[in-house]
Amino acid sequence: MSTIPICQYDAEVLANREIGPGLYWIDLLAPEITRHALPGHFVHLIASDVSEDSSRQTWLRHTPLLRRPFSIAERDPERGVFGLIYRIVGGGTEILATRRRGERVDVLGPLGRTFEPVHAGRPVIMVAGGVGVAPFLSLAQETVRNGRARPAEMTVLFGAATAGLLSGEEKFRALGVDVRLATDDGTTGHHGLVTDLLDRELASSPRRCAYLYACGPTPMMRRCQEIAREAGIDGQVSLEGIMPCGVGVCMACVVACTAPGAAPDAAPGAAPDAAPDAAPDARLSTPRYERVCDAGPVFDMQEVVM
Repeated sequence: MSTIPICQYDAEVLANREIGPGLYWIDLLAPEITRHALPGHFVHLIASDVSEDSSRQTWLRHTPLLRRPFSIAERDPERGVFGLIYRIVGGGTEILATRRRGERVDVLGPLGRTFEPVHAGRPVIMVAGGVGVAPFLSLAQETVRNGRARPAEMTVLFGAATAGLLSGEEKFRALGVDVRLATDDGTTGHHGLVTDLLDRELASSPRRCAYLYACGPTPMMRRCQEIAREAGIDGQVSLEGIMPCGVGVCMACVVACTAPGAAPDAAPGAAPDAAPDAAPDARLSTPRYERVCDAGPVFDMQEVVM
């Protein structure tokens, strides 16, 4: 069990700006949360508009009722400020985008399980899709800040639908971290999937990846899982999901997990005539169910059934 304290804080909005089409960066002043946050942690925000000068109808001011989870993308311990990246995808984030400097946001955190740190002499690749880049900004910055490894030992493969959604790239470059880009529409970098870059990188320079991190859309992380398994590389994924409580109580964010390399049991959907000596597939083993907000959001890459 983590010994890091969880704080509920009435955080002040220091900045909230659009950095891409429907993509925002918000800076929040919350010293207690900032002090204890580590790469991989997330916070839980109340996104509803309960400000005194709200123009919304009274019955809508507490909508959405439930908190929203966001990965911590950056922190400044000296100022007590942390930053989040979010994209407008529904009512909660639409309201969050209207928050102005000086307003207050109720924040709970830091929450969740953190990343395995980057170690000197063990080069890593971070594969990010869209706003899944957020926890890797934190991981890269903390690694450089603490001198755990050289920037040259980290490679970021960053993909999005279009160039305007690749914000954050400049922060990696400022740290000296190598960044490769991919866009679905070909507006910048590789025209195609970011996992194509991972395939290419491992084929040309396998020694550049001794550990793999991934965060983004599920199909992207599933492909990273397959590539890592084929290459015999360990790693972690950071999952996204609906987390009504954020502290492991409501059980709404469970995900199936299984021990890597376990022999497959009779699993639903398994072919009845499968060869008995077929190579074990961890995804076919009898799963256990873990809460993303409590046991995650960071999991062993080969444990999660995606």
